[in-house]
Amino acid sequence: MSDATTTDLYEVTMAMSYLREEKTGPATFSLFARSLPPGRGFLVAAGLESALDYLADFHVGPEDVAAFASVLHRPPKDLEPLLGLTFTGRVRAIPEGRIALADEPLLEVTAPLPQAQLVETYVLNQLNHQTTIASKAVRCTLAAAGRPVVDFSLRRTHGPEAGFRAARLGALAGFAGPATWRRPPRAAYPPSAPWRTPSWRRSPPRRRPSAPSPAPTPVR
Repeated sequence: MSDATTTDLYEVTMAMSYLREEKTGPATFSLFARSLPPGRGFLVAAGLESALDYLADFHVGPEDVAAFASVLHRPPKDLEPLLGLTFTGRVRAIPEGRIALADEPLLEVTAPLPQAQLVETYVLNQLNHQTTIASKAVRCTLAAAGRPVVDFSLRRTHGPEAGFRAARLGALAGFAGPATWRRPPRAAYPPSAPWRTPSWRRSPPRRRPSAPSPAPTPVR
C-alpha cells in the first residue's frame, strides 16, 4: 500500500461520491489559521517540503483500492474509479521559514475535486504539525536572546520520525543544532553534543587511587 491510504476514511467516501456524481471540476482548498492567541501574533510556515513530496508521489494503486474496499466492506469494483488516481493540481504556498499571519493561507491546493479531497488529510497533517513546532522553536530562539539552543525533541515526540522532523524545524528556526544523530547525518543541521548534562553533574566524584604507603625504614 502507498501513502494514499494515509487518510481519514471519509475522504475516500467523499471522493467516490464526487466521481459518481461527475463532480470533477477544479476546486481550491485553503489552509489557514482563523485567529491566533494573544501575544502570539505570527506563525512560521513549515511542512511544505514533505507535503509536496507526498503530492508528487501520490498514486492510488490496486493494493490501495483493495484496502479501501476492505475497510469500507465494499466489493473492490465499487472502488475502481479511484484506481490510477494521481495529483494533477497546483499548489500555492508560503515558503518554509517565512512568517504567516491569521487568515493568511499557508497553502492552497487547486485540483479536480476528488483529488483535492483525497489528499486533504495528509497535507493538513504535515503543515499543521510542522508549523506548530517551527513557530514554537522560533519563540525559543527569540527568548534565548543570542544564546545557543539545542533541540532534544527526539525524547518527547510521538515516534522517531516526528523527532527528526523537529530537528529539521529547529535548524529552520535558528537552533544551534539537534542533540539527535541520524545516519546519514544531514549537513544542513549537524548534531550537537552538550556533554555536561544533569546526570554528569549528579554523578559521584571519581575515586582517586590512594597514595602508596611509604616503604619501611630498614633497621640497622
